[in-house]
Amino acid sequence: MDSQPSATTCGSVTSRFGIKPSFTTASVAMAGVALEIACGTGRLLVPFLRDGLAVQGMDASNEMLAICRTKAAHIGVTPTLYHQLMQDLDLAPHYHTLFIPACSFQILAEREEAFAALRRFFEHLQPGGELLITLMVPWRDFGLDRQWRLRRSGVRPSDGATILIHEATVSDRIEQIQHISMRHEVFKEGDLVQTQLRTHRLRWYHRHEFAMMLESVGFRGVAVQCGYTASDRANPEAEWIFIAKR
Repeated sequence: MDSQPSATTCGSVTSRFGIKPSFTTASVAMAGVALEIACGTGRLLVPFLRDGLAVQGMDASNEMLAICRTKAAHIGVTPTLYHQLMQDLDLAPHYHTLFIPACSFQILAEREEAFAALRRFFEHLQPGGELLITLMVPWRDFGLDRQWRLRRSGVRPSDGATILIHEATVSDRIEQIQHISMRHEVFKEGDLVQTQLRTHRLRWYHRHEFAMMLESVGFRGVAVQCGYTASDRANPEAEWIFIAKR
């Protein structure tokens, strides 16, 4: 069974894919309420609320949402959060902006789930509203199948433990699926006190393929930006930012 890293680990170590707050700040600051899909522990959501932006959050993990609420309470804000799956999104509000940072859309490894999620996103946008999604292709992992390498390290604030995350991948370039094994290790005073192995899958898309997927469910005016800065745009491994209107 596929599984995800625990909320405790995710909250203490940088995510697998970079999160660039500059990507969403301008869009979220526009008129209307925004929804962050796969908001996790609130790494973006809580600062947005602190800055007075009208943003709500949704995630599939109750554990991560609980951490988000705690982080928000520490700075005196109360988030509106929903516990739902992307592909089953069913909320009363309609939003000016939906955004999915950190390539989180790609955890939907089945194409049917991906299309279902895009249809739900479309239905939850106001006319003229925007969907923003980041995607990536794991180019750097091709040719490194089954090789363990250190992906991240960090210190857990609660007890000072050192956390190491090693990762091994197998990339199926025909099916566009990456099988990921992640080994989480916790060290205290140099001793290994906890280890855990988790597996999950990611699906990647190519630029024109995903643009056609968006258009097929009704989105219009699809635009694609490569990377977050001018220098990123020359980097073939940079994330893509898809912007589409209802």
